[in-house]
Amino acid sequence: MCRTWQDRSAIQNDLGVIYEGLGTNIVEQTGITELGVSVLAFLRDNAGHVVGGVVGDIFGGWIYVSLLWVEKQLRGKGHGTHLMQTIEREAVNLGCQQAHLDTYSFEARPFYEKLGYEVFATLDNYPSDHSKYFLKKRLK
Repeated sequence: MCRTWQDRSAIQNDLGVIYEGLGTNIVEQTGITELGVSVLAFLRDNAGHVVGGVVGDIFGGWIYVSLLWVEKQLRGKGHGTHLMQTIEREAVNLGCQQAHLDTYSFEARPFYEKLGYEVFATLDNYPSDHSKYFLKKRLK
């Protein structure tokens, strides 16, 4: 039986079973037990509302930066750079030597390249008439 995303509350336990099964397989195959370690940083306005943030997940000496967002009117003021530096610094503190992420042709590839990330793969026509870029960086 398939469930749609509209049934989110009903699938949380099922999703947990899948994550646990995959996690067990990864540990068995690699011996790496650092699964489920996430790093997060938030940018808040004076009222305490979230106006930006970054999320990353640690695995095998790498951090995968899965999300970075800064409210539109705050972009270009160094907040994204600060968030990325924060998460990279924390990743290094947690033993990471490298970082990777992905972005689209209509998003932030030049931003990440200015931070030292290099494209290592491209998925063309995803979505139609755009590309998805996969980037990596050696952390200091």
